[in-house]
Amino acid sequence: MIEAIIPLYLCFFALCVFVIYQQTTLTRQIQEIGSQIEGRLNEPIQVPTSFMGELKENLEDLVHDTISTMQPPNAADHVMGAIAQMIQMRAMKQYGNFLPNQPDQEDTSD
Repeated sequence: MIEAIIPLYLCFFALCVFVIYQQTTLTRQIQEIGSQIEGRLNEPIQVPTSFMGELKENLEDLVHDTISTMQPPNAADHVMGAIAQMIQMRAMKQYGNFLPNQPDQEDTSD
């Protein structure tokens, strides 16, 4: 019986040694890559001033175009909003009101 168990223990020991060796190798590689990344992050980033000026101009143009195309709501917008509210009220009555205080029910806790 011992002759069968000893090779199993030796294989298990060899497997543990292999896993620990691979783990230390992987840890060392991760630390090296991390230090390289950290070194690159500490380098100053050179951004040309023309790029920043162009970015600012493009952003200003985008905001100006967005604001210039905005229109005040007209009567059709108000009508559609009222219809949407009526549909929402009907759905709340049909499927149950999820609000804590329902205005159409009386409070009978007195």
